[in-house]
Amino acid sequence: MDEKAFYDELQKYENILFLCHKNADVDSFGSAYALARIFGGTVGVEDGLSTMAEMLSEKLKVAAVVRPDPSKYGITVVVDTSSLVQTGYPELKSCAVIDHHEPGDLSKLCRISLIRKASATAEIVYDIYEKSGQPVDADIAFALLLAMVTDTGHFRYAPPHSFEVAARMLERGGIQFSDVLDFLTQVPTDVSCRIATLKAASRMTLTREGDHLIVTSKVSSFGAQSAASLVAIGADVAFVGSELDREVRVSGRVKRGVSLDVAALLSDVGKRFGGSGGGHAAAAGLVVKGKASADTVLDACVAEAIKKLKPL
Repeated sequence: MDEKAFYDELQKYENILFLCHKNADVDSFGSAYALARIFGGTVGVEDGLSTMAEMLSEKLKVAAVVRPDPSKYGITVVVDTSSLVQTGYPELKSCAVIDHHEPGDLSKLCRISLIRKASATAEIVYDIYEKSGQPVDADIAFALLLAMVTDTGHFRYAPPHSFEVAARMLERGGIQFSDVLDFLTQVPTDVSCRIATLKAASRMTLTREGDHLIVTSKVSSFGAQSAASLVAIGADVAFVGSELDREVRVSGRVKRGVSLDVAALLSDVGKRFGGSGGGHAAAAGLVVKGKASADTVLDACVAEAIKKLKPL
């Protein structure tokens, strides 16, 4: 399904819920917001927004409904994940999905599916605007461009096409790139996040495979930030796990230049334990519910990384 077909199909529905993934980042929330501007409806999330997404919500003056009941909506559009477990809901009966990651179980469960490779889901949403002839104002352009910036590491990992899309966003929305950069400088550094990253470093376990350094650690929150910090201080591959209410989460990060697709790795490990995983080649996560412990899942991640990093 392409963007125009997705647009035409959603036009048939009323009272739409645009559901972000858990702990929604800017790409998930910003894309959901932009979609709601086209079709009307509600932006929702099972648990809450990330710090930056919350700041964007305040700037746009649009709040996300926490723990909405999907049965009360005509259709639920899952935004920026195609994995059911990452929505926080055990099932979704009437659903659609729009995502830029590798296809997950929702690609088969949902009646409407738009999943393709892109730098961010926001890039796909912007293509919907262009192909359907919808106007783009400053708020829409800002939300989608901020999503692209954050999801590409400030364009470090963006392909040439993404720069072209960003230029069109700036022009059609009548905004300046400096507006986005100024917003990013206002994001506060959470002291709890700083504590978590320091704990992750103090608790880490190191495994060496040739010249590659693979580290694991456990924290109760801020796993993604902790994994990124471990790579920043010298790890080639980092896996950080957390465990709460029989749910194991692992965030994986890979140093730039290391030939390892952590999204594919975590997808494989997630399936092995009855969960799911995915994301970007250098930054991904998995969720497993059941009897597996965080240590067991982390050990499996390291073993899989060693296997993939071994020279042929």
